[in-house]
Amino acid sequence: MDETVTEMNSINREIADNFGRSVSDYHEQANVQKEVADRLIASLEPWRDILPPGPILEVGCGTGFVTRGIVDLYPKREKIITDLSDEMVSFCKDRFRSAENITFHQLDAEELETDEPEYGMTVCGFAAQWFKDPALTLGKLMEATKPGGLLLASFPGSESFPEWKERCEELGIPFTGNALPDTEEMVIKMSTGPVQVDYYEDTVTQKFPSALHFFRHLKTIGAATHKNGRALNSAEMKMLINHWDDHSEGDIRVSYHVVFLAVKRDHTS
Repeated sequence: MDETVTEMNSINREIADNFGRSVSDYHEQANVQKEVADRLIASLEPWRDILPPGPILEVGCGTGFVTRGIVDLYPKREKIITDLSDEMVSFCKDRFRSAENITFHQLDAEELETDEPEYGMTVCGFAAQWFKDPALTLGKLMEATKPGGLLLASFPGSESFPEWKERCEELGIPFTGNALPDTEEMVIKMSTGPVQVDYYEDTVTQKFPSALHFFRHLKTIGAATHKNGRALNSAEMKMLINHWDDHSEGDIRVSYHVVFLAVKRDHTS
């Protein structure tokens, strides 16, 4: 058991370090993440004024794409903004230094412990895919949310990157992207207990001049951490890039299967 914990912490440290080294590039180039954040905040509008008392907890704040909306919508409510990466937290702290009723600190959401529900809302924007067990960790966030409160999350689902997967299948090489949350499994697991679960799925597509530009983009924004399984060797990667480029007319397309999840905790829970 201790070995498993050590391994998990090591992976999380690598995730945090990679994002920490990429703060500025992430803020400037993580366009899918920014678009999804804007849509996540827009989905909050119907719930805006019906949250119970209590602070708002955000995990995985990144450079503040979602934080910006929380600050604007809830200037008077206490806000606790966290991320696995110290550098991301520092960036947000500086970016929102004039905001009121707000604190920042580093947090591994997988280690979150609360004796009693204390948050009026918990928010996790485009971060659940990095958890070892996304449903379990989001479940912890739900348990930390007060009755009548809301868990709001977004993440890339398991149907993301079909173009990448197809090129790998054609070459007979493994698809080495990280496993992403399965929507149906997530919804089923989050539906246990007295809660109301709403979700919406969509596809967001990015274009790149070549497959090499796509893989470099992931690395540039800190999102290239390989969590498990084997990575492609240099010859396989070169073959994949050339094959993908050869099967594209002009720019290559990369599709994200984006899931928006809202879980409202029943007042009787």
